[in-house]
Amino acid sequence: KSDLQIDSLGTLNLTNNTAALDFINPEVYQKIKIKSYFNANTEGTSPELSSLGVDYVGLPELGTNYQVVGVNKDTVLAGENVNLTFWVYNVGEANADSFNVIVNVLNSNNILDTSYRFNSVSISAGGKLKFDVSYTPYGSDTDKKFFVLIDTDNSVKEYFKDNNFFTKSFYVQRDIISPAVKITFDDAEVIYGDFVSNKPDIKIALSDDSPIPITDTSAVKIYLNEMPVYYGVTQNNISYLTSPDNPKFIANYKPELEDGDYLLRVVGKDLSGNIADSASSEVYFVVSSETKLHQVYNYPNPFSDETYFTFRLSQIPQEIKIKIYTIAGRLIKEIVRNSSELNYDLNKILWNGRDEDGDIIANGTYIYKVFIKNQDKVESVTQKLVIVK
Repeated sequence: KSDLQIDSLGTLNLTNNTAALDFINPEVYQKIKIKSYFNANTEGTSPELSSLGVDYVGLPELGTNYQVVGVNKDTVLAGENVNLTFWVYNVGEANADSFNVIVNVLNSNNILDTSYRFNSVSISAGGKLKFDVSYTPYGSDTDKKFFVLIDTDNSVKEYFKDNNFFTKSFYVQRDIISPAVKITFDDAEVIYGDFVSNKPDIKIALSDDSPIPITDTSAVKIYLNEMPVYYGVTQNNISYLTSPDNPKFIANYKPELEDGDYLLRVVGKDLSGNIADSASSEVYFVVSSETKLHQVYNYPNPFSDETYFTFRLSQIPQEIKIKIYTIAGRLIKEIVRNSSELNYDLNKILWNGRDEDGDIIANGTYIYKVFIKNQDKVESVTQKLVIVK
């Protein structure tokens, strides 16, 4: 035994000069001593033992090394997958059964980031087994490494354990690109001071070129007149969805607003903490329940072939009419648009410079009136235009 105590275990029964030793527990008895008795034959000749040997099956021998461990990229972007592939060999003479293989991902300070565990692994004598691990780095730590550990529970008895681990390093480039925010009201972009509906459908889209996904509401914070708008509050009527492709985060905000001036401010950031440009994240707009015409003009003016009648609307009326008159007061053209053809705030209506009969209008100065009708209320604005060919 290991303490040098000697036990007598039995007698070897030789058959064809061979005897089995399988009744001896090698973990208890690490050495054996064979005691032999020789008897001379009738002629007085003593027998000889020319050789004595032990034939046995050796232990398993697990291991891996730099030749069979690799990553698809030595340098990856934060949020981009890095794939580790490695083989574990059993170069011993016996099967290795029910052991574990662990892959730890360590930060530069050797603090564990995450771990992958393969349990109940078995490899036959002389065999090998392939392992694949896919890891996605998200943090700010740039120097990382895979640490492969074989049979950490010492389930397999081997001659050597110093080839049961291996380290493979890789570098993570930090995400320094700021995301982009796009804000639309009823699917239209709003310019500073535009009129909008009192029940607008506000869509806030956050796009980011980083491969890191955006998955929670903290990515987009909404403030209306500097008051936070919280997700999950019924009266705020706000919902969101995420996507692996751009835009990666969309918030739909459908408030009910009273008349007045408003500032919508959005703070958008990605998982790395990069914040979107504030210039694209603020919208000043106006809500008015009165149907009013604002900033009525035509452009170009003077014109030769065609011009646009432009105006801003605080509300969408039932219809709008543009009537064009000669200086003498004769109506030569009428343009009508109903509510479905109009927008909140800026509108542009093209006129080709022809009268109701399709004839080209002569050079000169003309009068046009823009009428809006909403229920029983009618409002109009009068302007001049000039045709020069």
